[in-house]
Amino acid sequence: MSRLRNGQVLRDRYQVLSLLGQGSFATVYLTNDQKWRGNLVALKEIPTGHFSEKEYAVFNAQFLQEAAFLMRLSHPGLPRVVEFFAEKQNYYLALEWVPGHTLEHEVKERGVAVSEPEVLDWGLQLAEVLRYLHSQKPYPVLLGDLKPANVVVDYQNKLRVIDFGVARYAAPQQDREYALVSPGYSPPEQYQAGRLDERCDVYSLGATLWWCLQPTALERYRFDIPSIRNSRPELTPALDAFLQTCLQSERGRRFQGADHVIRELRGVQQAASVRQVQTSPSEILSALYRDQKKKFDF
Repeated sequence: MSRLRNGQVLRDRYQVLSLLGQGSFATVYLTNDQKWRGNLVALKEIPTGHFSEKEYAVFNAQFLQEAAFLMRLSHPGLPRVVEFFAEKQNYYLALEWVPGHTLEHEVKERGVAVSEPEVLDWGLQLAEVLRYLHSQKPYPVLLGDLKPANVVVDYQNKLRVIDFGVARYAAPQQDREYALVSPGYSPPEQYQAGRLDERCDVYSLGATLWWCLQPTALERYRFDIPSIRNSRPELTPALDAFLQTCLQSERGRRFQGADHVIRELRGVQQAASVRQVQTSPSEILSALYRDQKKKFDF
């Protein structure tokens, strides 16, 4: 797939400044919006030249319907969708550019393990985005591709979900003949034809938080992601149980929606706070003992 050139202008509006990222599904460019000079826009290019005639017909109908709907969304955890259009065999989605760096970059660059309270805060922020999408009428909107590389930490340390590449309605009787997946973050049902629902996003949220606590290639576990306490035994059993429920391979055994996820995350926060209060006195006594012992060790 050939890339757009720096300086190239699409739709007499979007001037390409640089490449932001490229995946198997789409390429994203940073562009200058010449209609509203000074505004920066992330332009997602989705090629369709490799689709069969049947796949193209399905994708075209879904893209036009769902992109129009995405333009009406408004949530602080989502970038604004400016417009969508097609040129030749490519489809384009123009999104508000969110300055910052990805959650994947944030975790990898720290050099130290991310703490439980911070991951719980991230989980609640992402779950609120899912609750907003899943509560849309007449049908829920599924994010479909939640993972650390698709989340930006902005300069206020708030999370923004930046990739709408496979957002879709969860309309009754709307089966999918194909689905786009992210190995390690997509649940088993997303690899198959058929109807998807909110629980696919619940799985992806659990996988995202698990990875933030222990960055590793999740696809190697083949839908059997182990207890996070195997590698991080200091984490609370409540957090481990939460993640294990999100990551059930059978969707009927997961949390059934974002409301349920938020309730459980708040419960984990409370359990973690109680545990910290309960353990702090013993930790203080241990520290005092060690200090006193040093005084008499010659």
